[in-house]
Amino acid sequence: MLNIDSVGRWIVRLTGRTLDQHATDPVPAAADLPKAADTMRRYRLELLLTVDRLRTALINEDDLSTSITALTGPLDAIAKLGREYRYARNWAETLLGDDERTAYADANPGAVLRRRFVNPGDTILVVLPHTDACRKQHLAGRRTRVRIGRADAALDLTVGPGQLRLSHADAGIYHDPAHGFYVLEPAATEAAASGD
Repeated sequence: MLNIDSVGRWIVRLTGRTLDQHATDPVPAAADLPKAADTMRRYRLELLLTVDRLRTALINEDDLSTSITALTGPLDAIAKLGREYRYARNWAETLLGDDERTAYADANPGAVLRRRFVNPGDTILVVLPHTDACRKQHLAGRRTRVRIGRADAALDLTVGPGQLRLSHADAGIYHDPAHGFYVLEPAATEAAASGD
């Protein structure tokens, strides 16, 4: 069985905060970490599966009974996926090393959060994260309704003129590879303490 949350554990080891805790921090580098981790996870898994297919072909001696492209095709794919994985990891490491993110994390304890799982087609209330995209559109920190699509989310029309669509990560909707889409909410103890 492939371990799909190794990237999340790697980030916790490096920062002492979960991806969920980073997502709610009001710092762009922290808010973008879940998206970077998802990209890194995706390329890591594709690379692992491609390497495994090549390994299986070599063990089964398939490369000796077919054309040389049976070996060079997967090697080319591995090289391409290796580059994509390196770019994804570099992006995650840049966000992890961000001075503003580090200073905020050092000065503020991570929030106690719970996940509420949602489905495409649901309309839900979210607080938009402090991603670069949300900050550029002056949406970061706003509480608004969004309708979840399969590839993105549509914001409530009261946010601005026309219909505004954001990526799931920019709309505060995250993806757990094993369980699906979710949004983050304060845990019951934290909500009660703040009077929500």
